[in-house]
Amino acid sequence: MRATYHVGVEQTLGFAARRLRENSAGILPVVYEATLRGVVTERSLALALGQGHSESDGIEAAFVAEPPVVKQYETGAEALRMFDRMNAGALVVVDDDYRVVGVLRASDLYDPPTLANRPALIGGMATPFGVYLTTGTLSAGPGGLALVATGALLMGMLSVISIGCYYLLDWLLTMQMPELLANTIASLLQFVLFALGFRLLPISGTHAAEHMVVHTIERGEELTPQIVRRMPRVHPRCGTNLAVGASIYTSIALNPVPIDLEFKLLIALVATLLLWRRVGALVQYWITTKPPTDRQIEKGIQSGKALLDKYNQSKRIHAGFAIRLWNSGIFHVMAGAFLVAGILMAISAFTPIEIPI
Repeated sequence: MRATYHVGVEQTLGFAARRLRENSAGILPVVYEATLRGVVTERSLALALGQGHSESDGIEAAFVAEPPVVKQYETGAEALRMFDRMNAGALVVVDDDYRVVGVLRASDLYDPPTLANRPALIGGMATPFGVYLTTGTLSAGPGGLALVATGALLMGMLSVISIGCYYLLDWLLTMQMPELLANTIASLLQFVLFALGFRLLPISGTHAAEHMVVHTIERGEELTPQIVRRMPRVHPRCGTNLAVGASIYTSIALNPVPIDLEFKLLIALVATLLLWRRVGALVQYWITTKPPTDRQIEKGIQSGKALLDKYNQSKRIHAGFAIRLWNSGIFHVMAGAFLVAGILMAISAFTPIEIPI
């Protein structure tokens, strides 16, 4: 199977002809709302041209409504039978929802491509037990409990640091230090300790391995340690960027500087839009990732290969918003964080120990 272009039912013959040349498969899927509706072939395009249709005419002039298809999980023998039955030189590969996955030519069965078909975008998370990856529909790597452990680990570290800084602030105030200065010292120390702690934890290396494996897959490279190691640790879709953006916005919007509120919110919005990716990339590089170990890269590659295997055997490559949100892992991480917060609240409520939450 190989990747393919596709065109919409509303497009023109001229556009379809250009895409057909670029596709180099002799067949071009035609879709409506991401679902296969037919194909354009070299033969159907020639017939349309012979009937006097111009490049500005609609694609329906060369539309073949019963395309030769094969499901992506079917065998080569089943594909051969379809080649014979449809007398076709290429097949459109689809999932059970008739979403286009790729195309298959007879020559591909003799000399299969080295790289399997792969999703355009992949998400992931670092866990204490390895790299979790997802297409939104499918996932691979450590399961839900590992994601819960990620939330618990980060919340636990943040809580310990916050408690220590809370008591430091209380001590500074008892030493008659001005409140603004004391709060500034405690807040800065809290950030520095959390950043240092994250960088020192093994999960920062796993986080880097996750990014590097995702880069490798999305760029169409082979998943080998040599290639993965060449990939950058920073990824533009990392959740770190979102956290940095939220921090920039709130720090400006909630700043006590006495200026007009609407103007302050406008400054916060502009600063966030200009800086969130740049600052986020720096935070990723220096705080939330570090050069991964060979073991971390190996486990990331295992997750990547497992995800690609599932993707190429899946009966569906697209899922609804709710499933995609669930597979993102955000709810699992939040559950881990809430679990730690609940334990600390219980300790504070039922023991003499005072724990600020």
